[in-house]
Amino acid sequence: MRAANAARSTMPHHRRPIRLLLGIAACAVTASSGCARFVTTVEDVGSWGWHPDRSVVHTDTSFLSDGRRITLERFAPHDAHAGHPAVLVLHTSAGPRGPSGAMIRRWADALAHRGYVAFVVHYFDRTGDTRTDDAQEDAAFPVWSAALSDAVTFVEHDPVVHGARVNALGVSLGGYMALALGASDKRVSRLVVLSGGLFNALADSVHRLPPTLLVHGAEDAIVPVAEARRAYDVMTRLHVPGELVVYKDAGHGFDPVERPEVLAQAVAFLDAAHR
Repeated sequence: MRAANAARSTMPHHRRPIRLLLGIAACAVTASSGCARFVTTVEDVGSWGWHPDRSVVHTDTSFLSDGRRITLERFAPHDAHAGHPAVLVLHTSAGPRGPSGAMIRRWADALAHRGYVAFVVHYFDRTGDTRTDDAQEDAAFPVWSAALSDAVTFVEHDPVVHGARVNALGVSLGGYMALALGASDKRVSRLVVLSGGLFNALADSVHRLPPTLLVHGAEDAIVPVAEARRAYDVMTRLHVPGELVVYKDAGHGFDPVERPEVLAQAVAFLDAAHR
């Protein structure tokens, strides 16, 4: 079945090469932009490509995970009130800096603009990494998953977040981490996985996942589309509600500004949990 340029697989109710080094564009502009404390310069922000949405309130916060301080960047609607759903936004193997960090923040802004409280989680803080490769990722993902589970606990107590409506969206390595979190933490409501897949250690052992939307590019040379198909096969085996959408004209990574149709699909999928 097709929609737009995408080939879809839909379920009823019932090694990858090195992932893209797609990273913290931080806002050091004045308070009038809606930003609070961030850690880089206006020049860095501009060169990385993130221009904060003025309709979104940006703040930094943090929590402890096994004694390690984990940074969270919080993106909230200006009119935020109790009961908003939340999304953990998970960065690529490049970490939260650079062009891929800018792209992650565009996702967070876009989600906040649509009524979600989005949290960019610096999960590499748990291990002290700044960027990684496949071997490090395969070894460290259980520790990062534990940090993300602690992030869920933190987010549940945010005063404007509905505690039962915490989701995750990840790109590339962040997509792998979203699936790892969903496999281990029953509190996660829904997952959106962009250009990601399942870690080898999880593919045969996972017993559960929340409803999941997989979006992948047929021309992805970093994480082959076979990784998404394998994840979808696992979802089928587990009878997980979800969908696989493959874009024939797409490579690795999906920017919400450049691919608004993917943003619309992601938001529609997340919104479906709260109707």
